[in-house]
Amino acid sequence: MCRVDILQVAREPVWLIECETAIPAGFPSPAEDERGVPIDLNKILLPHPTHTYLARVNGTSMDGPPSNIPDGALLAIDCALKPQPGQVIVAAVEGEFTVKRLEKRGATYWLVPDNPTFPAVEVRGKEHVQVWGVVTHVVTELINGKLHEHVRARRLQ
Repeated sequence: MCRVDILQVAREPVWLIECETAIPAGFPSPAEDERGVPIDLNKILLPHPTHTYLARVNGTSMDGPPSNIPDGALLAIDCALKPQPGQVIVAAVEGEFTVKRLEKRGATYWLVPDNPTFPAVEVRGKEHVQVWGVVTHVVTELINGKLHEHVRARRLQ
């Protein structure tokens, strides 16, 4: 099971410079004319700011393909979106938050982990499972920066 911890969100703009040059696997050009306009990261991660929350994943039930959400990842969860089969959602199962992929098999909905070693959860009504929101973004850290204070990093080395 993946447990989800809800975090507070600073709802102020986070300005970053977007590099307009596609980066297939190398460095962007340091040339001044290659720089793009500033973008607000909050507008990308929080399209519905009053209905979007950040949460941290605790567990490995979603660390397989296609989502590959590692333990410690930070999730942006939009509660304004209507969940659709195939989307990764946050739901409360018997009162405990979890993150899973929503699937419809015949007439029945299931919460399915992307890690095949975990069992799927059949949705047995609103009393059993309450959908909380749709996961729109996943943030992980590949180096020890300040984000690791809030998000456990996936270590590659």
